[in-house]
Amino acid sequence: MQFLTDELAQEIVKRTMKILNSNINVMNNEGVIIGSGDSERINQFHAGALLVLEKGESVEIDHTSVLGMEGSRPGINLPIRFGDLVVGVIGITGEPEQIRNYAQLVKMAAELVLEQSFLLERVQWKQRAQSEIVNQLISEEGLDEEVIKERAGLLGINLELPRIAIVMKESNHTETLNQRLVTALQYEISKDDLMGITFNNDIVILKAAPKNVDAFLERLSKVSSGDILIGSGGLAEHIKQLKSSFDQAKRAILVGSKLRPDMSFYRYEDYQLETILAKLARDEDKDIFSYYRQLLDQGRKGELIHTLEAYIRESGELSKTAESLFIHRNTLRYRLDKITELTGKDPRNAKDLMELYMAKLLHDIS
Repeated sequence: MQFLTDELAQEIVKRTMKILNSNINVMNNEGVIIGSGDSERINQFHAGALLVLEKGESVEIDHTSVLGMEGSRPGINLPIRFGDLVVGVIGITGEPEQIRNYAQLVKMAAELVLEQSFLLERVQWKQRAQSEIVNQLISEEGLDEEVIKERAGLLGINLELPRIAIVMKESNHTETLNQRLVTALQYEISKDDLMGITFNNDIVILKAAPKNVDAFLERLSKVSSGDILIGSGGLAEHIKQLKSSFDQAKRAILVGSKLRPDMSFYRYEDYQLETILAKLARDEDKDIFSYYRQLLDQGRKGELIHTLEAYIRESGELSKTAESLFIHRNTLRYRLDKITELTGKDPRNAKDLMELYMAKLLHDIS
């Protein structure tokens, strides 16, 4: 396994040269300089580094000992360790007496950069693996349960747990924004949750054994902030139901964001009826609800539409509807009669009111 790349070596040089005003070289496990503050020394062989690799300990080179050591200059060379392995050498150019007090500090800084890089790579690998599993679980294609359970098990995740799918959509997707959001969300999800990015750049969380979904969705909305829409699907007791939960979360966003644009997250349970009605309406000829258009331009400032909305909201109770609209009950009756005259549907009739509601819903989400 290659621990020190050219890019990482140069990053070590960049950080450690801030500690002291001397040139820093980083050599690989073959004694070749792969990172340096002096670009002309890149790819040169460093005999002092080879000596450090052979002995596994620091080597000081002064003006006397530098003679006969190919590619070396006076300074101190120290092994870069990762665990029990010596993976490279860091060299500090200068008189040993003047830089000795800083040598161990520079070595520690180099090893810290290496460790951080390794941990970051592990985290990114885990994120990529989770994304692949998430995309398979919500895919239309055939699902090999045993294979995907085994892959999730390697990440320490039990797919037997009941889950809900949560979708996070952003209007102006960028890879950088998504990566920052995924990093922030790592602190909100539990060890049993799965998170990934779809091919459409939506973030999907498969929340395990959810208990208080509202509180979790509230936290997600605070972490994401900005123009992020969040939807949650129904409970999936089996992994084959996760695709359905994912689709429900997307439909919750589609319908909820049209009906309640003031909200930041939408649960499928809260929009189940609206989603079903909207789907049925889309499957039929949209002209069957053309009578609703008669209300759109009628009355002052759309008062008939507002009246119908209030009447639906107050479950058809005349007194509450009139009170919410700040009008007399007789004025309300007149408006309901006007709606009946224009549409042929009487809001006081349960079946007609349902059809008016479906027509309104189709208009609102179109």
